[in-house]
Order: sequence, then structure tokens, then C-alpha cells
Amino acid sequence: MSQVALAEHADARQVAAPVTTNESTAMLTMIQRAATDPAFDADKMQKMMEMYERHTDRTAAAAFNAAMVRAQAEIGPVFRDKFNAQTNSAYAALESIDRKISPVYTSYGFSLSFGTGDSPLIGHIRTVCDCMHEAGHTKQYHVDLPIDAAGIKGSVNKTGVHASGSTYSYARRYLTMMIFNVVLTNEDDDGNGDQTRSLGELMNEWIPKAYAAETKDSLTEIWQAGVKVSQDLKPTDKQTATDLYEALKVAVTTRGQQLSSATASGGNQ
Repeated sequence: MSQVALAEHADARQVAAPVTTNESTAMLTMIQRAATDPAFDADKMQKMMEMYERHTDRTAAAAFNAAMVRAQAEIGPVFRDKFNAQTNSAYAALESIDRKISPVYTSYGFSLSFGTGDSPLIGHIRTVCDCMHEAGHTKQYHVDLPIDAAGIKGSVNKTGVHASGSTYSYARRYLTMMIFNVVLTNEDDDGNGDQTRSLGELMNEWIPKAYAAETKDSLTEIWQAGVKVSQDLKPTDKQTATDLYEALKVAVTTRGQQLSSATASGGNQ
């Protein structure tokens, strides 16, 4: 976010704050004066305090809602910068989402705090997020997710700690996107992708090719062709070239291990 935009946000809050403060101060001053009057009824004092608390709660909630509208209007789509070989699909990492949207929502006075709670569902973890606003209002969100201990074919592929961490990470990503209505896209609009082929498009083309290789020779050919594509990108977009190279290297290495294991298993039969 630009310095001009940040200044405009700060000015908007400074303009709105005195109105709320003056109303609340007037009510509080009236209560303080009543409290010094020995003849003032205690029940009336209690009712005045309750009225003051309802007023401040409504004001804080209104400020929360108004800021959320402005924040969501400014938060743009987030680029899917990672690839899941098991599901053969691209997704946005939590750190990528945070890097894109946190400067926006914090400028409007929001902060997020994550924790856990008891889930009523067996084998699930409840992740809780408190979305707090500087005006004093907090809204809580939660999601119950199954522990991510198995791969796409159902076989256990993680330790208990790893499975819990994977579930928490997914839940945080899911809740963050839900709170601020984040939309994911395959188009990189931050200048990180090639003008003709975005990183998402390149990954969606080359990573599946690597995992679809049936022999080590065909895998080697895919690796060499993919590396050439990344090298051709370097003069115009070094970051995309590096990201594609690293993602392809992981995919080729993983697929190579799978092919070796399959060969070894066949030889032992």
C-alpha cells in the first residue's frame, strides 16, 4: 500500500474518532456527575451504566463493520503461487496471502489472533480466530477440520505433530480468506509473472508433466525441457525463472524416488 493511501486511512480515522469520543465522553460525564449526587438513585445509575456500555458496544461494532467494508473493497485477488502434486492443483500459501492482504487490513485497524478450541467432531481440530478492530469490537470465527494425517489415497503419511501442524496451517489459511473474502486467482497481477506466461500457468503445465512421467528417461527429458524454459525466462523475469526451477526440481526429485521405489518393489516380487 502506498504512503498516500496510508495517510488517507489515518486521516479518515482521525476524522471519525472525535465524533465517537465526544458522544461517549458526554455520556460518561453525565454518569460521573450523577454519581456525585447523594440523592441520585442507585438503580438509575445502573441503568445509565448499561446504556453507556450498549452505546460503546454499538459504536465499536459499527466502526468494525465500516472498516471491514473498506478493507475488503481494497483487498485484491491473491495469486496461487504453490502447486499440490497430490491433488494436481495450484493454491496460495499462507505466507503469500498474509504478505498480500495484511498491509491492507492492518491499515484499517484490524488484527488477527489464532488459537484452538474443543471440537465436537471426533478426529477434528477446532481452530479459532479472533478478528479484532482498534475501535474495540472483536468477532470470533472458527473452523473444525479433520486431522491431516493421510495422503490423497488414504494412507498415513505424517507423524502426529506434523499432521496437527498441517491442519492448523490449512485452517489459518482458510479462516483468513473467509474473514476478508479473499479470492484466489491463477493470474499474477503484482508483476511477478512473465507477461505472456504467468508462474501459475507454467507450474500447471510442467509440474503435472513431471509427476506423469512413467520412466526415468522420460522424466529426464521433462527436467531438461523445463530447465530450458526457466533459463529462457531469466533475462525478463528472474524470480519466475527461479520459482519454476525450484518447483520443478522438487517434482522431478519426488517422481524419481517414486519410480525407483516402484522398480525396487517389482524386483523383490
